[in-house]
Order: sequence, then structure tokens, then C-alpha cells
Amino acid sequence: MDTNILFEKFTIEEIRSIEKKTRTDIERKKEDLRTMVGERYRDLIEAADTITDMKNSAQNVMSSIAKMEDMCKQLKEHHMVKGSSYHTRSQPDQLQKRKKEVKFYGVASQIKLLLDMPEKIWSSLDDKDYLTATRHYLLSRHIHTSLQLESQHSTDLLSWFPVLTRQWAAISHFRSTILSGCRGTLKETFADDKSIAECLCAIVLLEDSTPRQVFNEFLLARTTAVQQLFHSSQQTASIKDQICTVVQLIIKTVHQIHSVFYVGDSTSDKLQNNLLLSILNEVTTKKQNETGLLDLQTSISSKCLPKSVTEFCPSLRSHANPVSEQHLQDNCQQWINTCISDVTTGVGKLLNFINTVKRLADIRDAVWELLSQDESMIGWDTVCNRIMNRQLSIWDGILRNLFVDRVKSLIQYQLESSTEVTKRQVSKVVMEMANTEDSIVTADTDLAWYVWNETSGDIASNMAWIPSTARSTSDNPGGLIMKAKAFTPVVQSLCKNFDEKLKSMLDDATTYTQTSDEKQTENVAFDKYSDTDNIYLHIKSSCHDCVRGLIEHLNEQLKLWEKSLKEIPDAFTNAITKHRVLLVGRLCTALCDLVPSLQNCILQQSDQAKIKKITPKGSKPVEDQVWTKVKEMLANCQLEAFRIWVDHLSDVVLKEFRGGLVTDQNCHIVTNCTRWDEVDIQEETEDGKKIKSKISVPMQPSWYVQGLVFTLCQEINRVGGHAVTRSILQKLVNKVSDEMKDNYLEIIHNSKNPKTKGYVPLPQQRALQLLFDVRFVLSIFPRKEDSKENKVYQQRMHQIIEGLEEKIDPFDLDVFTPYIQSHLLKQAQRSAVLYGLVTNIDRLSMYGGGRTTSSQQEQHNVLPLTVCQNRFTLLPLSTQPSRSSLPQPVLKQPLQKPIDSGRSLTETAAAVLPQSSLQSDMTSSLFSKVGSMSSMSDISNWFKGSK
Repeated sequence: MDTNILFEKFTIEEIRSIEKKTRTDIERKKEDLRTMVGERYRDLIEAADTITDMKNSAQNVMSSIAKMEDMCKQLKEHHMVKGSSYHTRSQPDQLQKRKKEVKFYGVASQIKLLLDMPEKIWSSLDDKDYLTATRHYLLSRHIHTSLQLESQHSTDLLSWFPVLTRQWAAISHFRSTILSGCRGTLKETFADDKSIAECLCAIVLLEDSTPRQVFNEFLLARTTAVQQLFHSSQQTASIKDQICTVVQLIIKTVHQIHSVFYVGDSTSDKLQNNLLLSILNEVTTKKQNETGLLDLQTSISSKCLPKSVTEFCPSLRSHANPVSEQHLQDNCQQWINTCISDVTTGVGKLLNFINTVKRLADIRDAVWELLSQDESMIGWDTVCNRIMNRQLSIWDGILRNLFVDRVKSLIQYQLESSTEVTKRQVSKVVMEMANTEDSIVTADTDLAWYVWNETSGDIASNMAWIPSTARSTSDNPGGLIMKAKAFTPVVQSLCKNFDEKLKSMLDDATTYTQTSDEKQTENVAFDKYSDTDNIYLHIKSSCHDCVRGLIEHLNEQLKLWEKSLKEIPDAFTNAITKHRVLLVGRLCTALCDLVPSLQNCILQQSDQAKIKKITPKGSKPVEDQVWTKVKEMLANCQLEAFRIWVDHLSDVVLKEFRGGLVTDQNCHIVTNCTRWDEVDIQEETEDGKKIKSKISVPMQPSWYVQGLVFTLCQEINRVGGHAVTRSILQKLVNKVSDEMKDNYLEIIHNSKNPKTKGYVPLPQQRALQLLFDVRFVLSIFPRKEDSKENKVYQQRMHQIIEGLEEKIDPFDLDVFTPYIQSHLLKQAQRSAVLYGLVTNIDRLSMYGGGRTTSSQQEQHNVLPLTVCQNRFTLLPLSTQPSRSSLPQPVLKQPLQKPIDSGRSLTETAAAVLPQSSLQSDMTSSLFSKVGSMSSMSDISNWFKGSK
């Protein structure tokens, strides 16, 4: 601190108080430093003092030797002077002096032994021979005690050997060091039985404990050791090493409890026991010279030791009684329960750091090898019965459930992450569909372009040498098969990613389970693969739950999209939403075919083998119930998606259909009219004259009917109608046909009463066209399946036909009916290919006749024509149609819808309606008047009652 700043900021009194405080701190720190140095370097200070004392003692010895030499020299000179006249002292004086010398030399040798004890104790501690160190310590204490008693009787002892008071201070601290080392050894995992027994014996001798007390201390030390293995300071070791160390510690502890504390007859099984009492008995009965603790042969000073030292034996205050079997079992059971609780918590936390099942399998295999090779496992069941009165399996009783739970949680996590990734990928693709310029989703917005666009990968490279029965949809099948199944690149990518994640999870889980070619050997520690079926069942149920979660997510999206289709009138937005709905439907269809790992997760090898064994030969194999449920969920989601598409498509096409049908606007009626066929007929008058005339007969459906059917087929082809199931198409046809039926019923009902709201007039010409339309609809949508709904449909359609026939003159109806039937047959044949996706395939064989018989000899190079082309029902028919006996109308105008909006109503009607005959004979028939529409007065017959 700068003094100038002090004088600037503080007053004189404040500066003096700061000075006083600073001096106080300096003195306190000096005192702390002295205390710290004194505590830390006490041994060095004591050693320095001892060295000084030894130096002084050596100088005293040297001076004494010099005095002895002088005395000997004087004695020699004195003897030479005295001669024979010199008389020795009396014998009692010599004996007294001799005893005094023996006593002096005995004390000196004991002092020398005390001086040597620290080195011996340190050597024993370095070798971790704590029992020997304890015996040295006890001998030192015995010598110190005896010398102290001797010093009370002889005041010269302390003056002769002043080092005595300081030497015990140098030895006394070894007691705590020995005890600390013993307790540290009790916590060591790899300490052998003898070391544990000697450490416990040392504790008994140093603390005057009983075997029962050290037994409880041993269990407490082992409990602490187990807990310390899971401490954060042990995180430097690998998890596998930590778990193996815990297993070894428990095994060693159980084995050492038996070998150290158990007292019983074990000669039959040759298991070691009662080590503690054996060592205690040996230490407390054998003398120091018998145990070799003192070297009495080579050391001269040792020969002067008194018998109280050479024959010293440590003693116990009370007799060492063995631990009772009941106490042993009760405490061992309590200890093992505590260990199980600690291990469950600790190992559970360690296993949470394991991220793969393969690593868990490696740890399990390491534990299995450890238990199989450990010598402590010999006689394990016998040892457990003796000390715990029950069996104990380290794996099954402690670790197995922890490993299985972690395996299940990892499998569950991987499956859930796979499902979440798939959900995010589906959401991403759905968002990208809003960008019509993105080439990735082009196939999903226009499947027809994708199907008919040829690429180099359409044919698989191995298709030439792999039979069709051995080909798999998931094993590089080629683009052509994907196009045939309407699996777009986006769907393939989603399924591939999902399959890869499931396969990765399954491969990882398989490392923990037993394969079919792997057999369990006998006489092993435990069955490594006992949880195979349990894990497979968990995989199966988890896969089912994850697929259900994915389906629920898709169903939620479908509900939102269905609501959007109903509430948002924008056509572009609805088109994008419709593509999204169809993508979900195709994805649900592809999950069973393009994700083989899903089936492998649910149908494991063991399940498939069981099914093969149960299923008799020649019968259909029994399918797994979970797999059946998964397929049902996917099928239901697919049906739900296509149902939304069916509802939307039917609403769109029926809206246009209703606009063309239920209208009373003349312009709309004329716009939807089609060309009628002019048929030449002959009739005979009452006079017998034959008069030729022309009638106009409907030859094709109205434009709104053709537009409805064509739009349906076009939309079906655009979304891949070849891959859409027949049931979905049938639902579409049923929904559309039912709505058409209702509209026809409505128009017939509204035409009966002009005062009714929504009245639509039905003159004969329009009724004829509607009759043709209804019969055409009934021919392409026959719905002849035996069901209640179809029967109602048939009845309502016939009711509509009857209602329309009521609007037509009966006589004219009889004349027009054969021609209408002929035109219906021709129209059905012409539209068989164009409308093939929505027509009944079984009816196509009715449109062709039988083969024409010929009297000519059959030529060998002419391909015979088949009657019914069942394989290519949507292709043009090659069968020669039989000539109808009815007159065939001749088309005089192309069948196309007029689009010129610049024409007037009269020109438009004249263009689409039949031209009038040039005959103006007054005797022309009624049919001629009905069929001829040469003037606007005839055209006006279409619009009677119209606005």
C-alpha cells in the first residue's frame, strides 16, 4: 500500500489504526506459519533433535572409551607396582557390581531396541505387513512401560539414557498409522484373505476389540468401499471396470467373511475358515524369539535383553470368542441388502451413460467371464448358505434387471427417435409440396408423369439372373416395380430412412440376444441369453406403440387437411392439400413393403421358427397378432387418406355435374347437348305405301356426364390408379353414383309441379337425353354386388328410368328404345379404355361377340382372336364384334364439345342438334316430325317451360 495515498486519504488516527491492524496480521500469520511448520515438519524436527542427541551420545561414548583406556593403563601400572601383595576385592562386591552391569546393559539393549523400532515399523508399513508392525509397536510399548517403572526405582536411568523420554514420542504415533493402514486394507477389493485377517487381528490387538466388533467394522468398511466405487472420484475408470470391480468386491467380501469369521467344520469341502482366531491364537501364544521377531543370534545387544522382552507375548483383555452363526447370518443378510440397494442406485446411474446396447452386452460378457474364472466362486452356494442362509446370484439377484431395463430404455429411445425423425421428415416434405417448382415433390403432385417417365434405374441390374419369386421389394427392386406400386421417390426416401434407423436399432439389440446358431454351454456362471425372449417382446410391443404414434400423428394431419378441404375454397390450396393426403396414403401402403426391418422387429427369428413348427404342412401359416394389428393400422390410415381424397374428388366432380343437370338456363342446356344420330326408317301407311323418314336418337351421353366420368378417370390416373386398391375405387364409384342418382331423382321430382321451388321442365327431347344418360351411367356403374346398398341403388335407378319414360310418348319410346340400346352398347365399347378405371371389368366381355364362323380352312399363320381378353381388359378389344341386326347410325359430325362462345344461341343449337330433313311431304309420319328439328320452333321444344 502506498504511504502517500494513506496520508492523502486518512487521518493520523486512522493511519495508526491501520498500522496496528497490519502489525497484528503479521504477527498472526507468523504464528500460523510456526504452527503449520511445527505440525508438518514435526518428524524432521524430532529427527534433528534425535541426531543431536545421538551426536552427544557418541561423544560421551568416545570420552568414556578414552577414560576406560586411561583406567586400564593406570590399572596395569598399579598392578605392576603392587605386585603379588595386591589383594582383590571381596566376592560379594563383585557380584553386586556384576548385577549392576547386567542391569545396565539390559536397559541399554532395550534402549537400543527402542531406537531401532521406528525403522522396523516403517519397513513393515512399507510392506503392508500391519500385523508385524503392530507386534513391534506393542513390544515397544512394553519396553517403554517397563523402563518407566524402572526409572521410578533408579534415578540414574534417565541421566544415563536421556533419549528414553523422547524416543517413545517418536514411536507412539505409529498406532494411528497402523490402524489407518489396516482400515484402508479392509476397503481394498483385491486384498487376499490372509491380509484381511492380519489387519483385523492388528485392530483387535491395538484397540482391545472383540471379533464381533471387528466383524461389524469389516462389514462397514466393505459397505463404504462399495459406495466409494460409485463416487465421482472414480469416474476416471471405465464403466465396465467399475462394474467388474463392484462384482469382485462383493464376491471377495462374501468369500472373506467365510474364511475369516466363519467357525465350523469345512474339512469336507476344503473351504478355508476361522482365520482370525487362528492368527490371534498364534500371536498371543508364541514368544518373540519363537516367531523370529527378534534377531538374537547376530546382534550382540540382543543377548543382553531381559526375558521380559524376549518372551513377551501380546495379550487380550478378554477371551476372543468366535462370532456366532446367527449373528453372522443376520448381519450378512443386512449387509447384502444394503449393498444391493447401493449397487442398484450406483450401477443404474452408470448405465445411464451407456448409449448403445452393444456396450451393455460387452459389460455383461465381462461380468460373465469374471464370474466364470474367479476362484472365489468355487463352493459359492455352500458359502452363501453358511453365512447368509440363502442363495445369492450376483447377476440374477443384482445386475440383471438393471441391464434389461437399460436395454429396454435404449430400444425405446431409438424407436421413439426414429418415429420423431420420420414425423419431422414427413412434415418437411409436406411443407415442400407448397413449392410447385421443387423437382423433389414433382412425382407426388403428378404421379402419371413419374410413372411414364423412363429412367436408367427402372430395371434392376440383377433382374436377369434372379427369378421373380426370389425378388424382394426392399432389396434394390428397380424403379419399374416402384412405379408399378406408385411408390414415389419421396415415399422411398422416407421408408429408407425409417428402415435404416430400425435396422440400426435391431442390429444393436441383437448383440445382447442369442442368435439361432449360438448355443449356451454348460457349467457357466449364468445364462447370458436368458432375456432374449423378454427383449424381443419389448421390441415387438415398442414397435407397435411407435407405429401407432406415427399413425396417430398422420391421422391428426389428415383431420386438419380434411377440414381445410371443406372450409377453404381456393383451388390451388386444395390441390396441394390433396397431394399431401395422397402422400400419407402412399406412405402407409409402402411402410409394409419398403421397411422390412419393421417386420423383422415384430417377427423375430424365434417367432418365425415357432410359427413354422406350429403350422402343419400344406396349410396357411399363422400370422403374428401384433404384425396383423400393425398392418391393420397402416391399412386403416391408408383408407382414411383415400377416403378424404374420394370425398373431395366426388364433391368437385358432382358440383360440376349438378350444375349441368339441375339447370333451367337455356344457354347451359344447349351447351351440354351432344350430337344426335339421324336414323332412316320406313313406315307403311294405311294405304300400304312405304314412306321413308328420319328420326334423331341420342348417341352419346351429355357433356356433363362424360366430363364427370372423364374427370374421375383422369384424376385416378394422375394419382396412380393402377396401384389404388379396387375397394377404394369402388367406394369412389359408389359415392359418385349415389349422388348422381339423388340428383336425377331430384330433377324428376322438381319437374312434376311447376309451382315447386326449383322447378325444372323436362320436355320429351331432354327426357330422351336424360334417359340415355341414366342408362349409360347404369351401364358403367352397374353395382351388381349382392348388398343392400347396391340393391337400393338398382331400384332407384330403375325408378329414375321409369320416371323419365313417363315424360316420353309411349309410341315414340317403343321406336326409340332399340336405337338407344344399340348406341349404348357402342358407347360402352368406345369408352371401355377411356373410362376403364371406373367401369366394371367383368362387363367388358359382354361388349364383344363370339368368333365368326368361317367355312374356309384355318390358316396356320393367323393368330386366333380370343373371346374375352381378361389379362388386358383396358386395352382395345381385338375380338370382332358381331353385327347388330339393328340399323347402325352413321356419324356425320365429330363427337366434341362445342367451345365457341361467340356463336349465338340459335347457331349453337343448330350446330349440335340434328339437321332437318329436306322433305316437306305433308304425308310425313309422326316420327319424322319428332325427329326433325329444322327450325327454332323445333329447338324450342327443348326449352318449354324454361326461363
